[in-house]
Amino acid sequence: MFKFKATRELPKLGAIKTEWDLKKLYYKSEKDPLIEADLQSTEKAYRAFIKKWKGKDFTSDAKVLEKALTEKEVLAGMPESSRPVRYFYFRMVLNTNDSLANQQLALIHRRFQKLQSEMLFFKHALGSVTKQQQTKLLQDPVLEHFRYYLERVFIKASHHLSEDQEKIVNLKSRQSYEMWTEMTEKIIGNREIKWSGKELPINEASNLIETLPSKQKPKLWKLIMAQMEQIAEVAEHEFNAIITDVRTEDELRGYHKPYSATAIRYEDTEKSIENLVEAVSTKGFVLSKKFYKIKAQYHGVDTIDYSQKYDSIRKEIAIDFTQAVEICRDVFYSLKTEYGQIFDRMLTNGQIDVFPKKGKRGGAFMSAEVGLPTQVELNHVSNFKSLETLAHEMGHAIHAERSKQRTTFYEGHSTVTAETASTLFENLVFDVVYKQASVAQKTVLLHDRITRDIATIQRQIAFFNLELDIHNTINKQGAMSKEEFRKMTQKHLKTYLGPAVTVNEADGYSFVSIPHLRYGFYVYTYAFGLLMSTIMATKYKEDNSYIQQIDQFLTAGASDNVANIFKSIGIDTTKADTFTKALKAQEADINTFAKLVKSQLK
Repeated sequence: MFKFKATRELPKLGAIKTEWDLKKLYYKSEKDPLIEADLQSTEKAYRAFIKKWKGKDFTSDAKVLEKALTEKEVLAGMPESSRPVRYFYFRMVLNTNDSLANQQLALIHRRFQKLQSEMLFFKHALGSVTKQQQTKLLQDPVLEHFRYYLERVFIKASHHLSEDQEKIVNLKSRQSYEMWTEMTEKIIGNREIKWSGKELPINEASNLIETLPSKQKPKLWKLIMAQMEQIAEVAEHEFNAIITDVRTEDELRGYHKPYSATAIRYEDTEKSIENLVEAVSTKGFVLSKKFYKIKAQYHGVDTIDYSQKYDSIRKEIAIDFTQAVEICRDVFYSLKTEYGQIFDRMLTNGQIDVFPKKGKRGGAFMSAEVGLPTQVELNHVSNFKSLETLAHEMGHAIHAERSKQRTTFYEGHSTVTAETASTLFENLVFDVVYKQASVAQKTVLLHDRITRDIATIQRQIAFFNLELDIHNTINKQGAMSKEEFRKMTQKHLKTYLGPAVTVNEADGYSFVSIPHLRYGFYVYTYAFGLLMSTIMATKYKEDNSYIQQIDQFLTAGASDNVANIFKSIGIDTTKADTFTKALKAQEADINTFAKLVKSQLK
């Protein structure tokens, strides 16, 4: 049993709410009159803006543009505009069978489709500014606050369609993507398997598998994959539909590579993404294959089953939610008082939904919106991985809360910097636990950290390569069958696991249950984030005063592009060898682990 001793006296914590308190934070029920009031308030504000600025010339004079942008920023910061959608979406997360919430989301979307289409005039007016005028506006001191916002608008403008075409794209977005992915999520959420004499929801089984004894994992995993095989025919049509739609739109917009839009959306560059993928697919995959070979040798076998790839080498450290909270509070308060206070507030306000339950969406996520409470979803079980997940999602949450110091346009953050923040807090929590662990526990923790890092770096880049392969294949031959999806998934899983891990045909059906494959190359941000946060954590351990740079990073929000934000804290992400050098920490961990294994095999 791991015993943790807080490194400081922590403030008294109020009663923890382990479920989202949507009634307190949003609305009492779907009949709450405040929902309609918020919707009407949003419509009124947007219509007033459209009436005032549509058809007017607001781009030729900096002072006029400054006034229009100021009003647009106020409009974008209205909590009324997103509160109803978030409420019903969170209800769907808690219960994928909540048909009423699903219906309300569809009705709200339909209600605002026309309004959103009418608002496209503003983006098109800015996008129509000539290159010469763009330069003039970006240099005008009157527009200093909006300079970066305008830079992003002008970059995206080269890929704008006509206003009428944009309206069509906007109108079809839900049925061409959201309804497809929601369908698959709902089907998975409703499936159950028989395990230990009772019916177990698939999402709960997926979380349970990591807590089982090693010998039982293949059996449960086989049952889960049998369900995925049944759903694969549905997922086949889903993938073909959403990816064909994306590729069609990309062609219309003039994006040359499947991830071109992703680079712009995440305020990154194609070259940066390619440098990362190349570094991990070469040096990174060599490291992960080496690790699994060592792991197989430790167990005295030639290969380990795919379902056992995360197996700890000894009994895994058990950490329940109460202890996980104590550890995270200790780390957060040690870093900066404000971080601990954010965590405490979310725990007691009902902003963290903790435990798995039937119908609840699997996995974990953080969701933030201007003017509204930050929400975290977990599916916590009593293991070290769940502690890391809590630290990860709270890293996102603290990043979001610290970014609220910015104005609306800059309160958000690139997905790349978001994944850096989350994995940074994971790293820092690990370091504190590792320091207090016994020698035997340290061996387990080192093994488990390597496993986690491979899952975040090599596994995600394998998924990136898989998604790219899927895009290119569908683009080339028109569609893919479920058998082709299965084979392709199996192939890419082998690329980072190597011959020491057995990846069966059935394992290829895991593509059905990997939501991130639908997110437009989102997966690369995990690897990018962990590699950069490893550098940041190292700098902090060498000199605790680096917390000032860390907080500068967390409060930067979306005020600059990815490269400049990292450059401001001493990390150059424009250099290819930055990613290769960042892998050295993992290489050192694997070499240390190899020595430990060798000494025990003698």
